[in-house]
Amino acid sequence: MNHRISVVLATYNGERYLSQQLESLTAQTVRPFEIIISDDDSTDSTPELLAAFEKSAPFPILRWKNTPGLGFRENFLRAASKASGDWIAFCDQDDIWRRDKLEVCQRLFEDGVTQVVHQAELIDNAGTKIGLFSQGIETTRIRPPLFYDVWDTFLGFSMIVRRDVLDILPSSRRFVDYIEPNHLIAHDRWGFFLAQTLGKTAEIAEPLVYYRQHSSNLFGKSGRKQVDGDIRLKNKGYIDATRGMLACVEGMPATAETRFPGFRRQAALKVYASALRQVEARGNIYELAGHLAFAEFMRLVSSGCYRGAQDGRLRWRSLARDLAFCFGMWNERC
Repeated sequence: MNHRISVVLATYNGERYLSQQLESLTAQTVRPFEIIISDDDSTDSTPELLAAFEKSAPFPILRWKNTPGLGFRENFLRAASKASGDWIAFCDQDDIWRRDKLEVCQRLFEDGVTQVVHQAELIDNAGTKIGLFSQGIETTRIRPPLFYDVWDTFLGFSMIVRRDVLDILPSSRRFVDYIEPNHLIAHDRWGFFLAQTLGKTAEIAEPLVYYRQHSSNLFGKSGRKQVDGDIRLKNKGYIDATRGMLACVEGMPATAETRFPGFRRQAALKVYASALRQVEARGNIYELAGHLAFAEFMRLVSSGCYRGAQDGRLRWRSLARDLAFCFGMWNERC
C-alpha cells in the first residue's frame, strides 16, 4: 500500500511549547503528506502561531478552529476524518518529534500491519531528558492481531494508524471510556481497539518522540489518569466498555475480512465475549462482604477468570486489586 502519512495535530492554548513541536514536524526526514490542524477554541497566541506555520510549511496544511471547543477526544477524531493520507499520525502540541520518526515508522508499513507504535523519551518542562517511556516495548517486532489485553492501549502520540482502520466504523459507534465513563473512548484507544482487532501491530523499540511531562499534561507517563470512586462504578465502566467492544466487532461490515485479511471475526468475537464474562464475574465480588467476597474471589481464580482473554496470561494487577478489596472487606467485618 501507499505510505502517505497525514499528521493530525489537535491544539488548545498550547503557546508555551507549540513552536518546538512545529519545528520538529518541519524537520522530518520523511515529510508528512499533509498536516491537519484542529484548534479547540484557543484563547492564547496558538492561532497566530499556527497561521504563521501554515504560511511557511513545506507541505500542505489544512487548519480550522472549533468554536466552541469540542474537547480533545472529538477534536482529534474529527480532524482525523479530514485526512486524505494512507496513514494517520496523531500529534500532541507539547511534545517534540525525533527528526526521523516518520522515516523509522514508515519502514514497518508492511502488508497486514494496521498500526505502528514506539517508545518515547521523557523530558521535563525545559526539555531535559528524564527517562525512558517504553510502554512495554522491548524489541522491534510485529505482533499478531488481538495480541494485547483488550483494555490496553498505547498513547496517541506514539501511534501511526492506517486511515482505513478508522473508516471501518463511524466514530459515533464508539463505546464508553472505561476510565472516564461519562465520555466516549478517546481517539487513541479507539484507534488501538480497531487496529489490533483488524490486523497486526508493529512495535519499535526506539524513542521517537520526546514526551514532555508538565503540570498541564492530560496524561502523564503512567498513562491515563484513574478516576477515583466506588470500585463498583469503576467495574461498571469496564463492563459497559467491553459490551461496546463486542458490539463493534459484531457490527463490522461484511467487507471487513476482504479489506483486512488479518481480521478473524469469530476469533475476535470469542476474545471480547470472554473479556466481558470476566469483568461481569468480577463484579460479583464487589457485591459481597467479608469471607463471601474472598470465597468468590478464590472461585474466580480457580476458574481462570484472571487470565487474559486473548492469550491466557495471568493478569496480575487485576488479581492483586481484587485480593486487596477482599482483605479490605474482611477487615471491615472484623
